[in-house]
Amino acid sequence: MATLVREHAPDDFAEILAELTRKPLPVNHDRRVAGTGRSQAFGLQRRWSYIPFLGRMTWQRPELWALLLAFARKFDIVDFDAVQVNDSYKSAPHRDAGNHGLSYIVGFGDYVDGELDVEGTKYDIRHRGHVFNGSELTHSTCDFQGQRYCLVFFKIVWPAKFVPYHIQTQLVEDGLLVSNTYNNEEVVLDRRGKVVRTLKEAEPREYVLRLSRMGQSSRTGHPGPGVILPGI
Repeated sequence: MATLVREHAPDDFAEILAELTRKPLPVNHDRRVAGTGRSQAFGLQRRWSYIPFLGRMTWQRPELWALLLAFARKFDIVDFDAVQVNDSYKSAPHRDAGNHGLSYIVGFGDYVDGELDVEGTKYDIRHRGHVFNGSELTHSTCDFQGQRYCLVFFKIVWPAKFVPYHIQTQLVEDGLLVSNTYNNEEVVLDRRGKVVRTLKEAEPREYVLRLSRMGQSSRTGHPGPGVILPGI
């Protein structure tokens, strides 16, 4: 069901914990099946009829994103597009339909209990990294006491209508530098997702991206591409 792949030391999470304590995550009301709570995704996200691009939390919290990527590099977590960060979030039983393949999950913080329940089998993930297939297996969070943080590194289901491309990010003084292989553009995004500096102009592309009639105004900004290459 879930396989233990790594034992972590508490200090492995020190910087991430400090950043999450400094500025707690906002409540997410959009996880309809798993439930409402402090659970936010960083990295690559699907967006209606646009090609996938970085989710808004990535540029709103670039320091935290940089720490998540540094953690992934240090512990050789390489096969992922995005990271779900949970803050005392008790998920209801669900499957992640938008995920693909195995996810890497690990918990940390001052809490007791709170195991990962995968179809009735419980796994202690506190400072213990496990891999499991959350798209095929029903999973949830057991009751816990205290401050329970959790990181889930996962791949998205790439929309069939798009050919995957690559994105690299770098934390710079005025925002998040985003480079991609979709149109070889290099821009710096501020904390609102707006382009504040262009290092390399986008090259012309024949493929025209279209937004569906159900598209939301908050999703119609930078059209961007991408598969995340772990690393800042």
